[in-house]
Amino acid sequence: MTPEASRRLGHALQAISSIQRYIANAPLQESLSDDLTRSAVQRQLGIVQEALRVALVEEPSLRQIWPDGDALLAGCARMRDWEHEVALADLVGFVGGDLKLWQGRLAEGLRLQQDEGAKLDQQIAENMRRLKYDF
Repeated sequence: MTPEASRRLGHALQAISSIQRYIANAPLQESLSDDLTRSAVQRQLGIVQEALRVALVEEPSLRQIWPDGDALLAGCARMRDWEHEVALADLVGFVGGDLKLWQGRLAEGLRLQQDEGAKLDQQIAENMRRLKYDF
């Protein structure tokens, strides 16, 4: 995974974490009924959408891992539609369902990428020792 794609996935996870902080103090429907909280959540959904969009462009192989990535992009766009009011029930369902699912997927994708990087570092160090380079 490219460093840019990894960084963007990190941004998406941070935005999802922010959403969780905004809605943590009350039941989901009650939290999202508040105009300020709803606006903040929708703003963070925009960050998730853009970060994932760029990550999918930077790292096309992510589409193989997440063939339904475009569905998340469309869901984020639908939940922050400025021209049409988003029904509270739809936003509650998306934040409580799809977004939680994607949080796990994104975290797992980043964890796998970090594991691959650690294995590569280990292989490089082993090769350097075999070649008798000191570092």
